[in-house]
Amino acid sequence: MYRSMTLPEKQQLQSLIQKLPARNLDRVVKLICRNRPVEEQSCDEIFVDLEKEDNATLWRLYFYVEAVEKAKNLSCSQGV
Repeated sequence: MYRSMTLPEKQQLQSLIQKLPARNLDRVVKLICRNRPVEEQSCDEIFVDLEKEDNATLWRLYFYVEAVEKAKNLSCSQGV
């Protein structure tokens, strides 16, 4: 069971998602759509209200964007 995400954590998550490279956004969409019924999923556009997402989804997103950020920082520090 996941603990509830605090408002500052949700704000940080939102900021991190907005900074993601385009190539990583597909994974974000898959994580969000994972628990949604098919009729709620749009092929063209997705709007995410972090206040309405369940805690498991929020934490999966958070861990994913943190991993992307760490990998990006690691590659920058190694001059790649």
